[in-house]
Amino acid sequence: MKALRLILSTIISLTFLALFLEGFHSSLPAAILAGGLSFLGGMLMFSPDRKTKETKKTQLKPPKNRKKVIPAPGDDEFVCEGVTRGELKRIVREGKEQVNRIEETGLKIMNHTVRVDVLEICSIANDIFDNFLKDPRDIKESRRFLLYYLDTTERIVSKYYELSNTSYLSDEAKKTLKDVESTLVLIKDSFRNHLKKLTENDVLDLEAEIRVLQNTIKREGI
Repeated sequence: MKALRLILSTIISLTFLALFLEGFHSSLPAAILAGGLSFLGGMLMFSPDRKTKETKKTQLKPPKNRKKVIPAPGDDEFVCEGVTRGELKRIVREGKEQVNRIEETGLKIMNHTVRVDVLEICSIANDIFDNFLKDPRDIKESRRFLLYYLDTTERIVSKYYELSNTSYLSDEAKKTLKDVESTLVLIKDSFRNHLKKLTENDVLDLEAEIRVLQNTIKREGI
């Protein structure tokens, strides 16, 4: 590597020497000075240390447009058994982002009935995530909704949109579209029933608290 630096620097130096003598008709001392300076410049330019420093400097630059989630005070506190405040916010944030993706795809579907079904599914899903914020304990009852139903719904809606935009559909493809349309109705009913179950749990919890309060009042004679 060092020999290559010398060769390249020498070539640059001789080039400048000839340029000053023949091209600019400079004096020999001036040409020699220009050649010497160009030789030093070439040695610095091809220095491996310089390139290494520039490479390291480039590598140390932080990537652009990367959003860093900074934990807020209290995020490590448990809002219910097994779930911290930070985890609750992450579950709701990521879940609503997924629902937004499903909604964006659903809005592009030409079939009006299917489009309405997809938007209703998204509305119910958002209500479920809003319910998590009110009662984080419902997350435990919603593992299947979070880990299976939502992902499956996103894949089905995306595939339906792609297939429905195909210029030519075989009989088998048309049958598949019909199956998806009926499946979306089942998903909508499933989401609605799940939200109803979570709401009923909240009502039962409230009723239990009321009974405890009433018994306490009676016992203490307040």
